Amino acid sequence: MSAVVDVGLGPIHMGFAHNVHKPIVIYLTVAGSVIPMCILESDSVASVELKVQTCKGFLVKKQKIQNLGYLLQPVIVNPYLKIPNVIWSMLNSASKGLKFGKKPVRSTEGTGGTYFMRHAVGNETVAVFKPVDEEPMAVNNPNGLPVSETGEGLKRGTKVGEGALREVAAYILDHLLTGPRSTNRVMGFAGVPPTVMVKCLSPEFNHPLGYVGGPENVKVGSLQMFVKNCGSCEDMGPRDFPVEEVHKITVLDIRTANADRHAGNILMNREGGRIVLTPIDHGYCLPENFKDCTFDWLYWPQAREPYSKQVISYVNSLDAEEDIALLRSHGWDLSRECARTFRIATMLLKKGASKGLSPFAIGQIMCRVKVNEESMIEKMVKKAHESMLKGMNEGSFLEIVSEIMDFELENMRV
Repeated sequence: MSAVVDVGLGPIHMGFAHNVHKPIVIYLTVAGSVIPMCILESDSVASVELKVQTCKGFLVKKQKIQNLGYLLQPVIVNPYLKIPNVIWSMLNSASKGLKFGKKPVRSTEGTGGTYFMRHAVGNETVAVFKPVDEEPMAVNNPNGLPVSETGEGLKRGTKVGEGALREVAAYILDHLLTGPRSTNRVMGFAGVPPTVMVKCLSPEFNHPLGYVGGPENVKVGSLQMFVKNCGSCEDMGPRDFPVEEVHKITVLDIRTANADRHAGNILMNREGGRIVLTPIDHGYCLPENFKDCTFDWLYWPQAREPYSKQVISYVNSLDAEEDIALLRSHGWDLSRECARTFRIATMLLKKGASKGLSPFAIGQIMCRVKVNEESMIEKMVKKAHESMLKGMNEGSFLEIVSEIMDFELENMRV
């Protein structure tokens, strides 16, 4: 069975088209049907393409889709990049499960559509799939959340439909202590499970307009390797967590300005009598601003311990510009706002760690004490804006931020 999907875009400019905070209505022409979709004028080309994919699960380019009964394939945006062996293994196991009738099981937790993909033999979960069109406030969200009118997600500074990109980005950015990940290594420094963008088809997903088994039902989303665990950090107090396990997660969260780090999205397991922590759910990392940065580990005693020499060495090796280029090579060209936040967050982490600040001290700079009161990092960015001269470029702006940050850190009580 095969089918060809043609997608055409026709922008309709309304009276509010030039306000980047208001939606623009465009129409998708799919197999003779016209489907309206809202985008923002500030959306990047990549995000619009993803929303097109999200709308009905199509891929933007014309192509033939075969084996629709058990379709699960990676979305490869750069054929020159090698997919790690562990991801191929995960894809193979999940695909076989679909082929042999193991239906995806939707999680009863969370605000978006999350599906457990099972092994062909038994009921072992091998991966977790999150369709972009079922994200919180997305058009096909299965939990009854209202569709976002502005395109902004549940967390300020994020956009509906980009959660899957952020899930994949967290894995890509989780480098090894020794440098870039090879095709055979599984986990990076923080232990983010292997994650990849895929297209998948199943009647078990949420299809409000009905399921016919054709290409119009194919969904795009993130597929993450399932990690065996004995619960999350919500299930026990943090007293027994190893300092190094907590610190590896603090580095990831500070660096990506995570807007949704709570104890429930840190898995816990025991390996050789030792507790190992695994961070998951990164759909709200790399936001456009610092307004909703949230770190539950701020209240854990391990966060008040200074970083070890090994961690500081790892932090010093991080390069925001190289990482932005790395994400671009994988298909996500960060928006100007997201890239700026990422650069400043990396800057704060590196400066703070080099000065001997604990994760708690650095996290306090990034997170708001009160919901409606700006954090220290927001105030630094605001002060830099006020110091800008007409015609200054992004590099000059970041230099001003760096100078202000140095001054604030020098006068900070640790």
